[in-house]
Amino acid sequence: MPTLIIARHAKAEAPAPGLQDMERTLALIGRKASTKLGQELAAASLAPQVALVSPATRTQQTWKLMSAALEGVDTRTVDGLYETDVEGLLSVARELEDVEVAVMVGHEPTSSAAAAYVAGPGSSTDALKSIAQGLSTGTAAVLEFDGPWDSLGSRTARLTAVISGRDVE
Repeated sequence: MPTLIIARHAKAEAPAPGLQDMERTLALIGRKASTKLGQELAAASLAPQVALVSPATRTQQTWKLMSAALEGVDTRTVDGLYETDVEGLLSVARELEDVEVAVMVGHEPTSSAAAAYVAGPGSSTDALKSIAQGLSTGTAAVLEFDGPWDSLGSRTARLTAVISGRDVE
């Protein structure tokens, strides 16, 4: 059964004059949360074969730290995941073939909106409540669905869990 993990980058430094949004790096707490999120995914037996990552520095750093706990993942930087909408995110996922589990590392508000859009019957009520106000930094929504990747759309998946790496000091 295909599984899509939609992760939001971990806590980044605040915007500042002269600093391009694409270049914002992770804060120390974000680095710790990224590492823990990868560990939590591994503990949940979620082993992605492919990672699709926004080109922003903070998403790249989040994935690099997450991936330490997840071996053998084919990592792909996808320019279209930066400043995209739900349809843009899903169009990237729909191109996947012969992949059981994929992780996307991106941004808000698109990450939570995409998870809510594809979540349908059989979704966890607690997980739906968790993403209702947005996907927190360093957190991932886990979506399972039946059928091929190109069939991913409105209410076609089950939001089974929201996994966080945020419980760090």
